[in-house]
Order: sequence, then C-alpha cells, then structure tokens
Amino acid sequence: MAKTIEEGKVAIKKPWNVTDKRFVCFLDIMGFKDMVMRNSHETIYKMLEEFSKHRTTLEIPNPLPEELNFESDPLKTVSFSDSIVIFTKNDSKGCLEILTYAASWLFAKAVESGIPLKGVISHGEMSVNISRQIFFGQPLIDAYLLEEDVTFYGIVIHNTAEKIINENLDTLLGKEFYFDCVVPFRTSKIKHYILDWVTSIETEFGTNKKTKALKLLQKQREQTSGSPRRYIDNTIDVINQINN
Repeated sequence: MAKTIEEGKVAIKKPWNVTDKRFVCFLDIMGFKDMVMRNSHETIYKMLEEFSKHRTTLEIPNPLPEELNFESDPLKTVSFSDSIVIFTKNDSKGCLEILTYAASWLFAKAVESGIPLKGVISHGEMSVNISRQIFFGQPLIDAYLLEEDVTFYGIVIHNTAEKIINENLDTLLGKEFYFDCVVPFRTSKIKHYILDWVTSIETEFGTNKKTKALKLLQKQREQTSGSPRRYIDNTIDVINQINN
C-alpha cells in the first residue's frame, strides 16, 4: 500500500499498463562521436558504465526526497547508443514530481561525470513494453524533434508537458526546478520552460552550486573547439538567467 501526495490517503499500487498517458524525458549525449575518437575504448566504456549505474538507480529505491517514494515502480529507463529515455508509469501528479527530481538528478550526475547532455520532457499517450523492447508514441517523437533544435546543455519542457506543469504548479513538489526563461535554439532564442539541473549538483558544505556548475562547464570547454563551445556558452547564459 502507498500514500498519494495529492490526497494523503492509502491507495492500491497500480501495475504498469503497456499503453498509457505518460511523461517522457528524452536525453541525448552531446559530441558522442568526438568523445569516442578522442578517448580510448576503455575510457568511454567506463564512463558509460558509471552513468548507466546512475540511470538504473532511478528504477529502484533511489536518492530522491523521501516524500516522493510513495509510488512503487514509478519510472522505467532505456538507452539507445547515445540516447537515454525515462518513462513514467502514468501522468499522475506524483509521477511528474518524481520525474522532476529524477531527471534533474540524473542530468547533474552526467555533467559531474563529464558527459554533456541535452533533452526534452514531453507528455502524451505512449506504449512501453520493456520485455519486448517496444517503445512508440507521439511524446517520444515530440521530445526527439524538439531536442534536435536545442543548442545548450539542459532540459526543455515541451508544450504538452508545460500545460500540465502549469495546472499543478501551485502544489507541485519540485516546482522550484522549473523556470520560464530565454532558451537558445538553432534558429533563435525563444522563451520556454526548462528544468534546472544545477540545483541537483552535489557540493561540499559552503560551496556554491552555480560556481561548481560553471567550473564543470569550463572543464568541458577546455576539451572543445569551434562550434561545440557555442553549447557551453549558451548553457552559461541560461545558468546565469536562473541562478542570479
């Protein structure tokens, strides 16, 4: 038995439906081909193995706030080469809250490990069959297409998910992770909701999270030249917008 955040009542744990309305977080590893060319096979494997541990952690009792651990088996994650996808069990407010913390935490872990990501959270009817490796639905397409247009390291909220976030914002746990700011896309800068990952960075006592985030980005900057640096500069601009 588990308590719902919305009502504080005891509710029966619901099973995963193959097809349901869900939130989808699509994440893409940036510069993966370049990373493979510039590092040894062993180095890349260890990096991906460590990141995979963080990814699978989300599917078991995890490092999320205790008040969120009310739902059994709320998330499923899969990876396709240089892409990671997180699916929620359904589109309940509770699942949105868990995804909020989970996506931010996973993104921060990736940046701390030197793995630059960009991604999108969307919403809609989605079929997820882990055992048969069947994944399809409009929200996955929406997230993939919007992610291609993003030109900074961060998570943008697709309008399908933004609508539900706005409807629940007053009572949403983790609402402080969402910011409406100017986001860099391929064609122009457009105001959009994003999910903050800087808040989830682990720091020593007294260390500023923004300062650590900027240091991590500077480290990545030293390993790139030309166009890839644009993503880092854009990310710094976004961080400065939401972490004054």
